[in-house]
This record gives sequence, C-alpha cells and structure tokens, in this order.
Amino acid sequence: MFEHLDVLRVDAGLMANFLHGLAATGAENERLAEAARGIWPSLLRHAIGYLSDDSSPYRDNHWGDWAAAALLPAPLPWTQGLYNEVIGDPVDWVRAEDLVDLIEDWLPTARGNSKSVDALINILRKVSEEVQATHGVHWVSDLCIQDGRVTVKQSWLSNSWLKEIRRTADELGELDAWQMLVDALVVAGNEGLAPYSR
Repeated sequence: MFEHLDVLRVDAGLMANFLHGLAATGAENERLAEAARGIWPSLLRHAIGYLSDDSSPYRDNHWGDWAAAALLPAPLPWTQGLYNEVIGDPVDWVRAEDLVDLIEDWLPTARGNSKSVDALINILRKVSEEVQATHGVHWVSDLCIQDGRVTVKQSWLSNSWLKEIRRTADELGELDAWQMLVDALVVAGNEGLAPYSR
C-alpha cells in the first residue's frame, strides 16, 4: 500500500481520492475497519514524509489542500456511494487517540488550509474536551495563523467548535490562547465570532 501511495503522490488529486477511498473502505464492515484503524498511523507517518519532496503533493495549487486534509481520515462523508451496494450502517472506525501523537508532525503539510482545519476538528471532536481546549486550540491556531498573518479566517466547523470549547478553555486556564485565536480571526473578517471578541 505504501508503494502505491508513493506512486500516487505525484498527483495530489489521485492521492486524495485514494485516501478517501481507503477511509471509506474501512467503513464497510468491522474487519475492514480494524484493518484501516491498524494501518492509518503508519500511513500518516509515511505520507508526512512527502512534505520534503521537491514537488510535494501538499503544495499542489488545486488538490494539495485535499491531499493534506485526507491524511486525517473522515470515512463517513465518503461512504455515500458505497451504501447503494453495501448493507448496513457505515462503521466510524477512526480512533482519534491513535493519531493525536502525529498531529504536530502533520501540521506543516496543512497550514493555511481550511479543509485541513475541518479535518483536524473532526479528529479533535473524538478526544477529550481537555485535549481540545489545550492542544487543539494551539493546533488550529497553527493552521490558521502563520507569522502573525491569518491565512484561514473561517472553515465550515471552526466557529461552532471554538464556541463549544470556550468554557472548557476557561476552566483549564487556556482562555487567553482561545481568545487570541478568536480575536485574530475576527480582525481578519470572521463575523460569526465577533460577539466573542474583545
């Protein structure tokens, strides 16, 4: 499988489609779910290495953001076509705790990419609120802001997620980091978070 991925990395679109298909295959049944769960941390670790390629798939102008986001699996949105043929509900096989230790290494592939912000939030919603409000806020900030410049002011999930974890961030003494992120997004034009800005 890694050899196949190595070949596909020259085309970010093909690579993203392969990863989505692989994630969706894991949703077919428990046996395939266990296989996908077992292989994904190694696959993620392997694919992060493509960042140093001269023609890294993550720098592709059209599909690079899709390829980076697809490294964090979200099988359920990609199973609709399968369920014309497969009986039963799709399996949400992703075990976020298996991937959390690799997030720091994944971040450089995904900075400035709204699709990756949502991919990260999908993973974060599967872990404790404590991890979300501590590590998660810093990770999302890393994707949205580089060198003091906001590159992602809003994604589909960012506003709702930030509102959800505000209280936990406050309880854990992380409200300053949460507030800095929210304020920066609002200054960049995120009107949905304006009521939460200082």
